[in-house]
Amino acid sequence: MSGRYAALSILALGAGLAGGISAERFYFNRDDTMADTGPEVLYWVAPMDANFRKDGPGKSPMGMDLIPVYAGDAPAADPSTVTLSAAEINAIGVRTAVATTQDISQTIPTVGYVGYDDHLTSHVHTRVEGWIEDLKVRAVGDRVAKGDLLFAMFSPEIGSASAEHIRALQEGNTRIIEISRNRLRSVGMSDHQITQVETSREIARNLSVYAPQDGVVIGIEAADGMYLQPNVRAVSLTDLATVWLVVDVFERDIARLTDDMTAAIRFEHMNGRVFEGRVDYIYPELDAKTRTLPVRLVVDNAEGLLKPNMFATVALSPGASRLALTVPTEAIIRTGSAERVILKTGEGTFAPRLITTGLRDDFDEGGRTEVVQGLAAGDEVVASAQFLIDSESALNAGLMRMAPTDAAPAKGAGTLLAFDPETRNATIRHAALDSLGWPAMESKFPVRADVAMDRMTIGQDVAFQITRGAGGLLYLSDVRSDDGIAATGVGVVEGVTADGKLTMNHEPIPDLGWPAMVMDMPVAGVDTAAVTVGTAVNFDLAKDGDTFVIVGVRPVEDGMQMEMPETSAVTPAPTTAAPITVAGTIDAVDVAARRATITHGNITEIGMPGMTMDFDLTAAVDPAALPVGVATTLTFDRPDGMTMVLAAAEMPKPPMTVTGTINTIDPEAGMANITHGPMVDIGMPGMTMDFAVDPALAAGDLPIGQDVTLLMTRNDDFTLTLVGVADDQQVGQ
Repeated sequence: MSGRYAALSILALGAGLAGGISAERFYFNRDDTMADTGPEVLYWVAPMDANFRKDGPGKSPMGMDLIPVYAGDAPAADPSTVTLSAAEINAIGVRTAVATTQDISQTIPTVGYVGYDDHLTSHVHTRVEGWIEDLKVRAVGDRVAKGDLLFAMFSPEIGSASAEHIRALQEGNTRIIEISRNRLRSVGMSDHQITQVETSREIARNLSVYAPQDGVVIGIEAADGMYLQPNVRAVSLTDLATVWLVVDVFERDIARLTDDMTAAIRFEHMNGRVFEGRVDYIYPELDAKTRTLPVRLVVDNAEGLLKPNMFATVALSPGASRLALTVPTEAIIRTGSAERVILKTGEGTFAPRLITTGLRDDFDEGGRTEVVQGLAAGDEVVASAQFLIDSESALNAGLMRMAPTDAAPAKGAGTLLAFDPETRNATIRHAALDSLGWPAMESKFPVRADVAMDRMTIGQDVAFQITRGAGGLLYLSDVRSDDGIAATGVGVVEGVTADGKLTMNHEPIPDLGWPAMVMDMPVAGVDTAAVTVGTAVNFDLAKDGDTFVIVGVRPVEDGMQMEMPETSAVTPAPTTAAPITVAGTIDAVDVAARRATITHGNITEIGMPGMTMDFDLTAAVDPAALPVGVATTLTFDRPDGMTMVLAAAEMPKPPMTVTGTINTIDPEAGMANITHGPMVDIGMPGMTMDFAVDPALAAGDLPIGQDVTLLMTRNDDFTLTLVGVADDQQVGQ
């Protein structure tokens, strides 16, 4: 079945409609005249139980005619699968993304401000007093080069010192000359000026002050004619080729802070531009008011784009990284109990997948989340409109798979590829895990402390149980050698059928969730002639397709109980399991014993084939009111997780009536395009849409283009099916 129209109806609800019901695609009988030229019939199924199949026509366990399934029409094996056409995918805006493997590391998000690099900043003072006569730089922001004249200052002390040096030169005393030259240096005269004095033998009147470095003026106190003293900062210069960025790190992140971290820096006004920086200094003291630790970063600013006091957002990344699988964060659907994505399983087909996530958004450039379990590299997930598909999937499946718990763990089999005893992490290449919706893949799991791994060897085939912890991570709650046995039961052999099956009256089988019952079971590799009828036996069950077969039978010795596979974990006490709903017929009711004989279809939840058996009734069921001999929808409670007790039997509801026009009919698809009026019963406004057609209707006899009264049935998944056209008498009634 396909849920594509339900996905579109959800869009109609979002647009403000009072309600909407989608139409579901079913599979119907084709016209017999087309049998020779039509598509190939794959198999025949029961109308009310798609799991009951035969190679040719016949009757279902409830006495209904089987209907054919044609090539290309086979329904998805997983009821949670949603199929959408290209037009529908475009209409709801489905975008997909591929799960990719990348280097990730947990980052520290923070913010900070750009500042000057103090290591590249100079302050100019004079060593003598004097008056500024020739000021070359006059404003903050003026750019200078090393050696440029900043200003010239008249100083009597410079004149006195230069006169003494000229006198020493005239006397020719080498020691006195060196002393006077050092005095000129001590008052701030450059070697170039000293050479000029020595060459000209003229007393210097002014002191020339030059820029000590390249840079820009960030502060200036000097002015023409100003009396300047040594304690006044005349000019301040800095080089903006590199700048500092001081960020604040919260206390919770200090433990992850290291001096080899790099920084990805972003500024709001430079969209998309990312600057790189490195940790230069971690301050020793927290800010008492903000309770944050300042960290200084060095950032290259050769382009001059970064200005002091600019605000930046920063992500600090450690030097070491690791490979991890990631998907866009927007692709993940989070609920209170689990996380999942919508996986693209084929062209136009989608299915939910239970996953476990790790780091979220705080690595790389953000916007992606690490997937620890549940996906493989290359898997394509839906990144938009996934909530619409997920809602439709929930409608199709009836109830999304619950996360595995101690009471109901997920079970699987595979090969042990690696085990680290220090971290207790095991890597298993496993087969598909149907209970989780996982395909065959390699997965890494933590192993619970009480699970013994000392007897396990790498490369060994293992059977395992998975439980989801409170933190969301799936862990191994049991690991043992896999002998191919899915479960072991105990019972009494009551006979051998003509087709070689064993009739077993068995006790409850907890591993399969089977209650105590009598059933005919197929065998594989068992000599039924050697099995003694009436003998209590232990029997081993192995999975064979969608059902189980007996692969071993052993007599139960006196005093012995049922044999169970060895397990390294304690089996939890039975708990209430989810109810089971299945189509069936109540054949007879014993009112006094409060018991009903029921023929039911396959129960896929527990792998039980369709059969006829007796069931007890819950206290709420009135045995005298149960419908006998008609097809009904049966609901069974499982109070101890295995025993099935009839809780409800619902009769088909009478069809709804609505006025409308059948525009077109697609006999092959079993669909009718209908323009209908308002459906008051369900709050649906009038509209034109496609509906499934009951296979019992002859499509050629339906009136096309006429205003008629249509009969519609409402299905359990809220879809509608056209079941007929009312005549005047029906309308009057």
